[in-house]
Amino acid sequence: MTAADKVEIIVYDVPAARRGVCDCGCGHHHGPGQGADHDHGPQHHHHHDPLEKISLEMQTRAMALTLEKEFPGRVRVEYINVLQDPGARELPQAKLLCSLVYPPPLVYLNGKGRFAGALPVERIREEIQALLADREA
Repeated sequence: MTAADKVEIIVYDVPAARRGVCDCGCGHHHGPGQGADHDHGPQHHHHHDPLEKISLEMQTRAMALTLEKEFPGRVRVEYINVLQDPGARELPQAKLLCSLVYPPPLVYLNGKGRFAGALPVERIREEIQALLADREA
């Protein structure tokens, strides 16, 4: 099986931005610590997400294991912390995250941006299923 036969999932993250402290050098504050002029969106409820204490990197690893089990040898999952990965600050995804256009994380499937602000494992699974089905058709 070649790399072309695999679905590539890359999760671009700025962990500090999700906590409301931006270290990306953009001069903005992302997430829940924003001032009143920012729209907090639907994620700003007073209930707690049980996964919020688990790093997105660990959530991505868990997703990779789940997807590998369901699609053996057909997926490749990568997590990139754009603040720590050498050279990642120059990536278009890092610039998008720092521009405040999209909230972290950004999830790309086969080089195309598909999700922002969450890691929707079930929807990612459905997209992989559709991509693999298209290749087999």
